[in-house]
Amino acid sequence: MKKLNPSGFTLIEVIVAIVLSAIAMAAILPMLDRVFQLSHEPRTTLQDGLDLQSAMDGLVVWDAAHSNAPALLQEHIGAVGGLFQDMVVVNNGFVTFPGTGGNESAAANQLLLKVTLQNSLGETATRLFGPPP
Repeated sequence: MKKLNPSGFTLIEVIVAIVLSAIAMAAILPMLDRVFQLSHEPRTTLQDGLDLQSAMDGLVVWDAAHSNAPALLQEHIGAVGGLFQDMVVVNNGFVTFPGTGGNESAAANQLLLKVTLQNSLGETATRLFGPPP
């Protein structure tokens, strides 16, 4: 009588492998779902930062095109708490620097316009605008 040398897997081994694979997939899929949900977040964060910088760059260009007049720029931006290019205007006012010295008048000391914009993530960009030297 010839002895059989079986090759391959038995039905029980195949079923056990399928069950173990199903259990592993059930554990991995929720983690992958969370990863896919959060994968857009860095891109959105970067885009919000770029939009903030773009809004500030737009102010610089506008100011240069209008003869570097801080008073006109202040009117162009709008009130504090308002929106400018979808950014919240946090600060839009002239600033003074205490202790700047003796010979400068108060009017010359208030020529710098401080503008601060804030995006939806709470990031801010601040710039001082003044007349050309």
